[in-house]
Amino acid sequence: MKAVLLRRHGGPGVLRPEQVADPVAGPGQVLVRVEAVGVNYAEVLSRKGLYGWAPKRPYVLGMEAAGCIRAVGVGVDPSRLGERVMVGAKQGAYAELMAVGEAQALPAPEGWSLEELAAFPVNWATAWVGLIEMGRLKPTDRVLVTAAGGGVGTAAVQLASRSGCEVLALAGSEAKLERVRALGASSTLDYRAAGWRSHLAGLCGARGVDLALEMVGGDVFRAVADTLAPFGRVVVSGYAELDYTLWNPISWWRAWRGMPRMGLMRMLERSNGMLSTHLGYLLADPPLMARVFGELSAFVARHGLRPQVGHVLPFERVADAHRLMESRESYGKIVLLM
Repeated sequence: MKAVLLRRHGGPGVLRPEQVADPVAGPGQVLVRVEAVGVNYAEVLSRKGLYGWAPKRPYVLGMEAAGCIRAVGVGVDPSRLGERVMVGAKQGAYAELMAVGEAQALPAPEGWSLEELAAFPVNWATAWVGLIEMGRLKPTDRVLVTAAGGGVGTAAVQLASRSGCEVLALAGSEAKLERVRALGASSTLDYRAAGWRSHLAGLCGARGVDLALEMVGGDVFRAVADTLAPFGRVVVSGYAELDYTLWNPISWWRAWRGMPRMGLMRMLERSNGMLSTHLGYLLADPPLMARVFGELSAFVARHGLRPQVGHVLPFERVADAHRLMESRESYGKIVLLM
């Protein structure tokens, strides 16, 4: 089969489809014929060698895909053959075939395109876990979402606004903010504009923010933490500004300085706090993830929500997909089509 095997770390040019052996569905697994792949920032970090959760090289990159079940392993109901599914996994999605545990092959919602299916599992589950499970979202909350124009951000804006919350959204361009407002954000701010921190303080006012989903780090995290109201919580689910070079101590210092953190005394004095989540580690608990996806899918169906797919490229242009994501100019989800 054709796949992108990460053999060495480096720039986007290290990502080249090649021929590798077909995987086989083991006991309790299904073999999925991949038709569309969702690109995630975690894969950019993996390519650079900056992602601690990454498997040992060489391995096939990719955490989510959409396709059809082509074969089933021992212990799997044969009636699932031919089923259209969405897949969330630690690796293996940048390929024509991937073998995953049966529970990781999620039934596809009716009427969704391949691109939408590939854009759903990782980003929407990350947003749901951050807002609902970690953040304990309430309809009376004022919610702040950073990187609101990305895959997780567009999901979070929709989930929070449909929950009845007032949503403040930060993104890196007015074009992104215009689209985010259409998703339900009531107030928006370009965090690349001059004086944005003072504008954010004015936007939040004396009331502050009850819940923030933060994915940028650095100055953005620090500004967001300053807006938290009493009993407010900031949930960190990403660090987009993370970037360092192995032999450059200055870059190490910048990465350390920009890492999201809050001191205990600060949290104590303000009665607010910081939480963090990483969806990948939750995959080891299939019953928990089954509950999360069940509740998320029911909410999405009830409110008629859909993933925002901003860019679709052929699989052979995987390197361009990474370049686009690193440019911070993309909107919504980047999807590769087989």
